Amino acid sequence: MPEVTIADLARSFAASEEEFSAQFHEAAGKYDLSYRRLDQKQRDDVLLCVLRKIASDTQVIGAEERTSVWEQGWAENLEAFKAQNNSVEALIPKFIRENQPIRYDGDYIMPANPRFEFEYMTLFRIWLFQKYFQGFDNIYEFGCGSGLNLVLLASLFPDKDLCGLDFVQSPVDLINAIGATPGRRMKGRRFDMIHPDTSFRLAPASAVFTFGALEQLASKTESFLQYLLGERPGICIHVEPTVELYDGELLFDHLAIQFHRKRRYTEGVLPRLRQLEQERKARVLAVKRLNFGSLFMEGYTYIVWQPA
Repeated sequence: MPEVTIADLARSFAASEEEFSAQFHEAAGKYDLSYRRLDQKQRDDVLLCVLRKIASDTQVIGAEERTSVWEQGWAENLEAFKAQNNSVEALIPKFIRENQPIRYDGDYIMPANPRFEFEYMTLFRIWLFQKYFQGFDNIYEFGCGSGLNLVLLASLFPDKDLCGLDFVQSPVDLINAIGATPGRRMKGRRFDMIHPDTSFRLAPASAVFTFGALEQLASKTESFLQYLLGERPGICIHVEPTVELYDGELLFDHLAIQFHRKRRYTEGVLPRLRQLEQERKARVLAVKRLNFGSLFMEGYTYIVWQPA
């Protein structure tokens, strides 16, 4: 049975193997990233499943009813966190699904491990955070959700100040509950990225990131980008589905494009940053599609940039 190797991860992340820390290797040694390839019948079944989902899906990103869905969803994570004695497992978002085929390296695969997507994503986050956030004392996650990323950051950088921001109250309460745990310097705050509160000031030379949050803005990202340009953080990272990096001439990618646009996930962030770079208002430092994602699309492309 094939498995994802350290060399494969380096290629996926556009990293060198020498960049991977002892913490990265320790985690990788515990994870089962083996998988099986699908035969023709199984692959046809997956394609049919994806096509049917695209045809039947009724979720519309940015719709008014989605606000209550997010409020309730993160509230469930908060209750689970309390009920499970502050367990990190309770923070794993429900949209990371187990026991289904996923997208990897240009095809669909079936992981042997139900937690394959979560563990692959955890290795990616360890590398990403250690590579880009080492030199910053303050880190802000906009659209923090369950706080899963902030908990990992707290374990990697216990001396840094972390702030999780979201547009509904339940994740703010969840972040503050997590932050009350001894040894975690973490706080939550309400913040609407579509209508940024410009009175909220970032610490000088801080780091900012989003992780599957801009996707939910239904392309209403200009005000938030302007807010970041005004605040001038030392670095900005967006880990988001980026429709512009798919190849529409490939069926595999064409289906992801169709799903992305059916739900009206955000488009245009990367082209806008490229435009700001041409205007000498921003510098794009790195862009990488991981060629890894869930059944319907890839949500782990990263964009690294700085206000110029």
